[in-house]
Amino acid sequence: MNPPTERQLEIAEMMLRYHDAHDEWPTQREIADSVGIKSTNTSQYLAALIKKGVAMKLDRGRRNVALTEKGAEMIRQGWQPTLF
Repeated sequence: MNPPTERQLEIAEMMLRYHDAHDEWPTQREIADSVGIKSTNTSQYLAALIKKGVAMKLDRGRRNVALTEKGAEMIRQGWQPTLF
């Protein structure tokens, strides 16, 4: 399996910062606005993060993707593609 890309890591980091600040996970639109992509493209990045075990799907309406414990810990430790 390929390691997460720079953009995927940027999204995961944004998700973690948002969660730390708001105690909930961001919506796909909030992610898109924060990292400067179209909201329609957000799902492909989130699907890749889910496949790589960094994120997981939730059954919660609009806020339906969260980082896994492993993903959050990797981001907190300064995870980079070269360290994967």
